[in-house]
Amino acid sequence: MDRIGPQAAAQGRSIDTADVIALLREVYADGISTREEAEELIAFDHSLGHAAPGWVEFFAATVADHIVLRREPGGIISDDNATWLIRALSKGRRLATEGGFAAIMRVLEISSEVSPLLAAYTIGQVRFAVITGSGPAIGARKHFSRIIDSADIALIERILRLSGGTSVRPVSRLEAEALFDLHDAVAGAENDVGFADLFFAAIANYLAASVGIPLSSRLVAPALGGVVLLAAEESAWLSSRIMRDGRPTAAELSLLRSFAGELNGVDSVQLRSLDHAA
Repeated sequence: MDRIGPQAAAQGRSIDTADVIALLREVYADGISTREEAEELIAFDHSLGHAAPGWVEFFAATVADHIVLRREPGGIISDDNATWLIRALSKGRRLATEGGFAAIMRVLEISSEVSPLLAAYTIGQVRFAVITGSGPAIGARKHFSRIIDSADIALIERILRLSGGTSVRPVSRLEAEALFDLHDAVAGAENDVGFADLFFAAIANYLAASVGIPLSSRLVAPALGGVVLLAAEESAWLSSRIMRDGRPTAAELSLLRSFAGELNGVDSVQLRSLDHAA
């Protein structure tokens, strides 16, 4: 018998727990087998003004099962699959829905390897929510705009840990860029003190990996044993990111002191001046 879509199954009703059970049993009892079915379910999620927790849990589990376990390569989120998922969940929006963000987190949880594209997108979802003080990455809790609190830090840590996969892949350039964007959005705010440490550790992880320094964790700053000399490309990238707004934070100054290179772009006189300004 042909499957019926979620729109027909719900018949225009608001989603509640009973509807979730009906969809689970009648429509997707065996999971989603095709990308078309997945896109139909995602489109239905987009159409909801508000979804009960039962729907969010079902939607997240069903989408994650499809893309992680039923798509090749199994257990791995490739760049192609990450690109599809990002496009499908966003649909021109800056923020995914509540179900969409839950699906992303579920994907990260059950994957053995995650494309940096999806990892960076997930950090970006946190940034958009932090800027406005609301959104799926924050949930219903009270949150001031453009401030990182302890719950945000715990979420970012979780994203970074899960995105490393079972092999604990080093932080990627894409993730580092996303973290810099988040950092710049809250620079100067009274953030939880743990954010500066997390930011430094993650960026240092990326830079240390670029020169072959052994790493054991994405969340703990690597033992550098002195100033690390970067290749010209990475040094130029670091300088451009730090000097983009001309007002380096303490964490960024620590990165400048820890990593150096031919094209650093910040000499000792400038660094002393920046130290004084900070």
